[in-house]
Amino acid sequence: MASIREDGPVGRTASLGTGGVSYGVNSDTQSTASAGSAGAPAPGATGAGATLDFADTDIRAVAAQILGGMLHANYTIDPGVHGTVSLHSSTPISSDQLLPTLGVLLSQVNATLVTDGALYRIVPTSGANSPALAGAAGAAGSQIIPLHYVGADDLVRVLQPFVSQGARIAAAPGGNAILLAGDPTAREALAGLIAAFDVNSLAGQSFALFPVDSGSAKDMANALQQAIDTSGGGNARTPSNGDQATRVIPMDRINAVLVTANNPATISAAERIFGLIRRRQNTTTRSWTVYYLQNGHSNDVAYILQQAFTPDHVTATPTPTATVKSPSDTSQSGGAAGGISGAGTGGLGNGGVGGIGGGSLGGLGASGSGLGSSSGGGSSASSANPLLGGLDAASGGSGGSNDEMRIIPDGQNNALLIYGTPQELSTVQETLRKIDIIPLQVRIDAVIAEVQLNDALRYGTQFFFKSGGLNGTLTSVFNATNSFSGYFLAGSDASQVALDMLQAVSTVHVLSSPELMVLDNQPARLEVGDLVPYLTQQAQSTVTSTSDIINSVSYEQTGVILEVTPRVSSDGLVTLDIAQEVSNVNTTATSTSSTTGINSPTFTQRDVQSRVVVQDGQTIGLAGLIQDNVTRSNQGVPFIKDIPVIGALFGQQSNTRTRDELLVLITPHVIHDQRDALDLTEDLREQLPNAAAVPQVLQQMPLSGSDDPTAVIRKRFGSP
Repeated sequence: MASIREDGPVGRTASLGTGGVSYGVNSDTQSTASAGSAGAPAPGATGAGATLDFADTDIRAVAAQILGGMLHANYTIDPGVHGTVSLHSSTPISSDQLLPTLGVLLSQVNATLVTDGALYRIVPTSGANSPALAGAAGAAGSQIIPLHYVGADDLVRVLQPFVSQGARIAAAPGGNAILLAGDPTAREALAGLIAAFDVNSLAGQSFALFPVDSGSAKDMANALQQAIDTSGGGNARTPSNGDQATRVIPMDRINAVLVTANNPATISAAERIFGLIRRRQNTTTRSWTVYYLQNGHSNDVAYILQQAFTPDHVTATPTPTATVKSPSDTSQSGGAAGGISGAGTGGLGNGGVGGIGGGSLGGLGASGSGLGSSSGGGSSASSANPLLGGLDAASGGSGGSNDEMRIIPDGQNNALLIYGTPQELSTVQETLRKIDIIPLQVRIDAVIAEVQLNDALRYGTQFFFKSGGLNGTLTSVFNATNSFSGYFLAGSDASQVALDMLQAVSTVHVLSSPELMVLDNQPARLEVGDLVPYLTQQAQSTVTSTSDIINSVSYEQTGVILEVTPRVSSDGLVTLDIAQEVSNVNTTATSTSSTTGINSPTFTQRDVQSRVVVQDGQTIGLAGLIQDNVTRSNQGVPFIKDIPVIGALFGQQSNTRTRDELLVLITPHVIHDQRDALDLTEDLREQLPNAAAVPQVLQQMPLSGSDDPTAVIRKRFGSP
């Protein structure tokens, strides 16, 4: 039984072969069958031949030599029989032909041979009325000869002109036989003619049965007949009905062609012609073949193949790919990153380095990103009539011929059903070998942090690194939506080193540190935050004052949103399409009117959209998004703190200004094979024990109480 997921043709899996060929065998010996016995057997007949040589010999001596000397039979000769005969046989005469030969010699002297039991009597012809003629099958000079291969009525019409005077021939009623009447010589002559016609005409014929794999048997028969006639194999015609000696018969019920010919060479020529026709037919006849995809999605691959091979009949729908979300887009954007991502928040105090977020890694299988894995599905017309491939007006087709090349995606089995010629199928198979390949995977290590700008960082983190704070190479960012600068950091621990350097001079808040596993050319998206509802509209009916108020509520995604699409080149470069957004909620009102005020929050956003090119394992830093936070507070005794001059004695006012810069550090790691995936898994396993460790900042804090609270209890009860 074939495998369930095995590529191959649909339907017939093997060729029908070249058919059967049978060559005829010619025979020079034909036998004549007759009804009943052919008279009394010749006594002493052994089948051996004898040579006869009589020259003007008395008929009595001839009869004595044949009947007495050779056949050893009992015989009598009528006194009225006399005369001389002559006979010379150039070839030996068999014993069963001696009696007919004697009958021919007796007829020359007006005598005949009759049987009377076991006695042979030679009498004048006038006296041979009642006894049976020697060698005859029937009584009174009649004989019945059954036919095996020809019709009695047709053969009687053919032989009637050759019947001698005194003889008669007729078709026996009730059976396929011929009745002869007359003297033995005439009957023997007619029996010889009957034996010449009643032969198996197919015994010397050659046959060939050619199966037709595709197309019509009648068309194949016409093509073979024309080719045979042109080559001279079918010129022999019978004058009776004009039929050709070579016959080509279409057999529609079994879709085959039967060829018959007298000449075996004609069959060989027909076999060669059929082989040429079928080889050409196999190169132009389309058939269905199934290809199971190993890595790509059936809809995506079918869309590409239809664009290449059937551009006028593109019915496949490619899988929708997630696009980078615009910062101004207020609608909720779903999605999830392939693999397992993690996020963590935490503050890093002065003088110590803590854990940078949570984060986790997993799912190193070939499935990769969850994005783009949903089935796009074919068009409705294609689904309604899959055998036609959806080639109709509703699917953009022009209603072409059903024999055109077709490519149909099978989303359920992730396979392609292709209808084409062997050459087209071979080209499609070569194309699939190039495009249905194992995709690369990329692990994206990202750190999203807020750095508080102080005097040491008053010009931003980029200037800090440039001035010698960290050995980084500055670069410009390509195709950035917002104007900001970026830089590359060398080294395997570049992100950790950069954060340590910044932590030494300022306060760093790590907003998120995800690790994303994503397929090449597929987007990975991480959202950590809240969906914040806000009012966009309020409506109330003016018919009555007690009408309900109808509110329209929308949702805004806030927090940390990161979307990365990697593209790996053959030389190890990784192109990253990055969309980074950090948004917060401010509880302010969008309208201050006392009658129509809508208390809805406002949102602050800091976003980055860029395309950069980095080496595998190199860290790219995106910075320059600085936000000023101005805080004014007035605290004190209510009402009294607002009195001029003396209110300052009962209250406290503070005005603070802080500047924060958003820092994004991204490091791509290309996973080429399973070994790289195992190495990354081992690295993660080694990092997991450190994830639960107490940060160094907490370890430096003084601890109150006993290190072991149960020590006092154990000491009281005398336990060690």
